[in-house]
Amino acid sequence: MPLLFPNFRIHQVFGANTDVGKTLLTTALVRATASRYALSAKGKGKEVDDQKNVFYLKPVSTGPDEESDVSYVQRHTKPYSHLIDTHNLYQYREPMSPHLAAKLAPDLPFPKSNDELVRGIENYAVDCAKRLAGKEGALFVETAGGVHSPALHPPHTQSTFLRSLRLPSILIASPHLGGISTTLSSYESLIMRGYSISAVLCLYDSYYRNDDFLEGYFKDRGVGYWTVKPPPEKYGTLQEDAQRLAQWYAEVESQGSLEAGQGGVKDASDWLDVEHAQRIKELAGMPERTLKSVWWPFTQHGIINKKEDVMVIDSAFGDNFDAYYTKPPPITKSNSDEIATVPKEEGSLLNSYFDGSASWFTQSHGHANEELTIAAAKAAGRYGHVLFPSGTHQPALNLAEKLKQTVGKGWAERVFYSDNGSTGIEVALKMALRAAGRRYGYDSEMGGDHGVIGLRGGYHGDTIGSMDASEGSTFNKAVDWYKGRGHWFSPPMVQFINGRPTVSSTGPDAWATLPDSLASTSRPISDGWQVRFDDLQDIYSVQDRLSTPLADYYRSHIRANLERAIKDGKKFGALILEPTCLGAGGMVFVDPLFQTCLVQVVRAMRNGWREKRKWRGVPVIYDEVFSGLHRFGYLSAASILKETPDIAVYAKILTGGLLPLSATVASTSIFNTFLSDSKVDALLHGHSYTANPIGCSVALKAIEILERQTWEQEKKMWDVELNDESKRWSFWIPMAVKNLSEIKGVKGSMAMGTVLAIELEETEGGGYASHFGLEFLNKLKQRIITSSDGSFSPFQIHGRPLGNVIYIMTSSFTKPQVLRAMERTILEELEKI
Repeated sequence: MPLLFPNFRIHQVFGANTDVGKTLLTTALVRATASRYALSAKGKGKEVDDQKNVFYLKPVSTGPDEESDVSYVQRHTKPYSHLIDTHNLYQYREPMSPHLAAKLAPDLPFPKSNDELVRGIENYAVDCAKRLAGKEGALFVETAGGVHSPALHPPHTQSTFLRSLRLPSILIASPHLGGISTTLSSYESLIMRGYSISAVLCLYDSYYRNDDFLEGYFKDRGVGYWTVKPPPEKYGTLQEDAQRLAQWYAEVESQGSLEAGQGGVKDASDWLDVEHAQRIKELAGMPERTLKSVWWPFTQHGIINKKEDVMVIDSAFGDNFDAYYTKPPPITKSNSDEIATVPKEEGSLLNSYFDGSASWFTQSHGHANEELTIAAAKAAGRYGHVLFPSGTHQPALNLAEKLKQTVGKGWAERVFYSDNGSTGIEVALKMALRAAGRRYGYDSEMGGDHGVIGLRGGYHGDTIGSMDASEGSTFNKAVDWYKGRGHWFSPPMVQFINGRPTVSSTGPDAWATLPDSLASTSRPISDGWQVRFDDLQDIYSVQDRLSTPLADYYRSHIRANLERAIKDGKKFGALILEPTCLGAGGMVFVDPLFQTCLVQVVRAMRNGWREKRKWRGVPVIYDEVFSGLHRFGYLSAASILKETPDIAVYAKILTGGLLPLSATVASTSIFNTFLSDSKVDALLHGHSYTANPIGCSVALKAIEILERQTWEQEKKMWDVELNDESKRWSFWIPMAVKNLSEIKGVKGSMAMGTVLAIELEETEGGGYASHFGLEFLNKLKQRIITSSDGSFSPFQIHGRPLGNVIYIMTSSFTKPQVLRAMERTILEELEKI
């Protein structure tokens, strides 16, 4: 839950290590803040009331109560005790690392998870904001130990589990021997995890003088830095020590930057207020600046043209965006004139939105995934970007070998890198068309009239060549150079309709009457027919269905259409498919039997060329840019279709959603097409950032993370055995998918892997141009989804429609509790249609 309030600033205090004066200086900042509020009230001629407006929170504290940090702050802020509130969430008796201290105190409360501890911080901050009721205030959250001190639940450290809050942070540098190194390491660790460092404070040490280096280092990086004079040494009686420390606090709270070793925290405290205001101003100004400078993809600026239309993403973590929306001012009427009044804001300016489109299908490992971030940083530090032709480097080589062992197992021999899915498809088309041309006696420009075989609704990217591989549609008809090259079949689609798994033919293709043997389970519809099944798994048992009457019917339909297309003068050089699901074309789940039959018929189109590992008919391309690598719960669609491709393309999930990278994987026979002693016979295609080491390194880590998962709980919901790869399953519960399909106004629903798709009934056509899905998602976005057991923070759902089709896509690690809450909310909102 993002915590950014207009008049209530919150800062998190990290220490570069233990014993660096973290509590000492946090207390000084608390006092300086309280002092400023008290002086501000007096300056305005107001009485300083006893309302608390400065808050101190220690989430986890160790050691005896009388020695706790909360007790320390209370003792040393007495002059402002009427303004200061202190709180501790969890206290353990032993003065040691919290995760160990907690084990030695089984009688004390212990959070079930690190997330529960985060919820406690959120709840306290929200409660403070409510108590302030819009008045000015501040909260300091002091962490335990160093930046990487263990969380209560290992293996996470506190910098990791606190990241979901992403509170602006204050780093207390180490003044000791070796302190420069620990301070810089702490700073870089926080920056790499997405934290913003508001200020760095360091106690002055006249011998080690770490400040002499640190001040310049941080100022060069635009980070506020302050050296604070050290506290008095202890000598004499305890009472005398206390008096000297009280005097020290009185001095540093009111002193700013002075000569070396004499500075206080006043300037730092004032800066925290300034920076807070600047952050809010920056957020508020970004929508207007964006409208003046940015040209968005897939967006009609004639419609999306108001500041309140712009989502400002402040940060992202896990499944969610922390985003700011400009609120339209309410209108009040006075003397018949409309006067805009700006509301007084008291709640958080940022809200948490579930990334329902998985950031255009890319997100799979959670935003700001720590393992991927570190993999990227490691490769960036080692390589940056390097030239790839006739060279190699470890990330690219290891990734190529990994792809051959996984998605390309048993058929692929070569991996060609490019920048994104669209360019990966361009490469695949060049490979396939050249291979077909060489085999069948045409080459280069002579092959210009050869197209592809594909599916209506298929979408293979935005570059000119990939657009030509798709039928004319909203996406490509407006492109001046578009020239659709091919023949596209209307695909039978899989949905739950009125609670039953169903396969429906689609238009505009003409479909013959189904065989009599299917009469008992089928019915006619406007676009042909529907066949009902008892179990979704029956639809995806392709091997069992290959000898059924419906398979023979499909093959006959495919042959007849191809023969007719060839008689009309069409020529083909490749078959290109989005296996199992047409993503951008409307989230259409295709009957896998039809796709398998299509591959088989195409491969039998021409005689010969049946040697092992040789492509047959025309090369088959699997566009798995969207669907591959476990988006739908499988590694590669070859495991479902029971047919391997000759070429396959992977992107999006390939890097876990962190970086753009694409891999076009090809068989030996495709590669050998380009093999000769002449340079001009080579695949003359490449990108400046081909095989970018950072992208390849991240992709390797992303695959490794997925390989560690079993998704046992999700498979169990769908009655799928843990190691059974033949059956389909989803993160979405079967009963919810079934119930959605039974709601009035819903044409059909379907779920597989991380994806839930719902087709809404549209009285005026439908398709991508429809606004019906957008209208529903806008209403859905207003719902704040909460947890009764505190298992997740409140959030809203942000989605992007595909015309009258709405879809929600999770990551591969979304919590079941979040999914169940979204299912309930979507059902409730659909029932209102």
